[in-house]
Amino acid sequence: MTRTAPHIGADIRPFPQTRRVRPWIALAAAAVLFALVVFGFVPFTFGAPVIGVVLALGSPPDYVGQARPVAGRPRNVALGVAIIAALAVVVWQPQLTLPLVVLFGMDDTPSLVVAGVAVIALALPLAMTDATSDERPSGWFVLTRWNLIVSLTILVSVATWYGALGHSFVPIAVFVLGLPLLIGCSRLIAARKGRLEYGLLRSPLRPGLGPHRLQLVNVVLFCGLAALTVPTGAYAAIARQLPGAYRVLLILFFTSLVAFVLLALLPLLRVRLGSNVLVAAGTIFLATQLILLYRPPVDAVVIGSPLAEEWWVGHGGRAELVNYHHTGPMQSNAVDIMRVGDGGIHRPGSTDLASYYIYDQPVLAPADGTVTYVLDGRPDQPIGSVDERYPSGNQLVIDIGGGRYLMMGHLRQGSITVKVGERVSEGQQIARVGNSGHTSAPHIHIQAQTLPIAIGDIKMIDGPQVLRTLRTYPLLFRDASLSRGGVETLPSAVDPRRGDLIRPTH
Repeated sequence: MTRTAPHIGADIRPFPQTRRVRPWIALAAAAVLFALVVFGFVPFTFGAPVIGVVLALGSPPDYVGQARPVAGRPRNVALGVAIIAALAVVVWQPQLTLPLVVLFGMDDTPSLVVAGVAVIALALPLAMTDATSDERPSGWFVLTRWNLIVSLTILVSVATWYGALGHSFVPIAVFVLGLPLLIGCSRLIAARKGRLEYGLLRSPLRPGLGPHRLQLVNVVLFCGLAALTVPTGAYAAIARQLPGAYRVLLILFFTSLVAFVLLALLPLLRVRLGSNVLVAAGTIFLATQLILLYRPPVDAVVIGSPLAEEWWVGHGGRAELVNYHHTGPMQSNAVDIMRVGDGGIHRPGSTDLASYYIYDQPVLAPADGTVTYVLDGRPDQPIGSVDERYPSGNQLVIDIGGGRYLMMGHLRQGSITVKVGERVSEGQQIARVGNSGHTSAPHIHIQAQTLPIAIGDIKMIDGPQVLRTLRTYPLLFRDASLSRGGVETLPSAVDPRRGDLIRPTH
């Protein structure tokens, strides 16, 4: 027997007069939190989810028996369009770098503007109107303000980590690990009130379960793609530095994905539209990242190794999932080179510069060419301190021909042995690895680019013009073996990504 949609009017209760002030309290609290972001007390990457939760508390409850659907009125449609426009700015922040810089300059203002737009997107649902009992919206899909704000909060959080830090895998992993527990609790409450749909378990092909089957497919696709992110190297830093904890987290990660699917087999009677749009967006994002990661490189530059010994790829690859540089238009194909040993990238129990395995290692010219730029004299930064004025620290640029230039940054103070105009040969020592500039640990930043300039000097020149003309190329490394996932190969040219071990063969 086919179950009909529940009577929505019976679920809608009068909104008490005392609750009318709740949205204003939520907005005031969100404004205070955003002020902390503006004045630099809290990074927006951490403040966004808190602001979203506060705003969600200002909306009507979304408990299974008290869900108040959003009314299908012109006002709500207009607000929905405004939310989509605001989200577009947040999601495509990296692609909007040039217009944002032209409008607001090269300082932190563009990031604050995007953060403000994100908060507006989170707050707009509070201005939407709910359906009344007379309107009695029908159908199996329901959109509530609470569910919409929570879904937007997750989307904005991931988009912010993506655009501002290039570490979207962090919030993705956090939400995958945490949301099944919260959803499971809500399902228990719904089960006690008799508001779960058991048809997918008892008779999955029964008429009337189309939206629930669609939701199940939606969840399965997302969980499948999330599982495929593990072998990409996205979480390689955790695996390298915390091997014991990583194994536990990996078990919890896959357990949570299975729990997501199982919970989708026991859905609510009314399918939440906001949650499903969020899951679909996550599926599209992960699919795009995986396609970018595995597609062949275009216009790649093939060079030799900048180190004589084996090295580890801290960041590398043509997708943000494995390379935080990818979202930056001026360094999208950069590779960060480190060395690993016992305890990770530094000796256990010590974090001074000398304890890092790569620190003070000789840097070799990766190709023949002519030096076009040298910056030396910037001090090596202690761990936890950065040089904001010269983000790339001590650096040099080599013209390798064909309109392509190799830039290497974060070199040790006073270690550069070549001068502008000097010809260098591949394998020649030209500097030593340092920790100068804006960096969290000693490493080599290397990229192939179109201009003979130093990216650390961009704030002192015409930034918009550089954004219009600077382009980077994928880097491949010849005469080297590749160890990925515990399997060693000897490709004609190594295409590096996070977590790879690369060993020069001559």
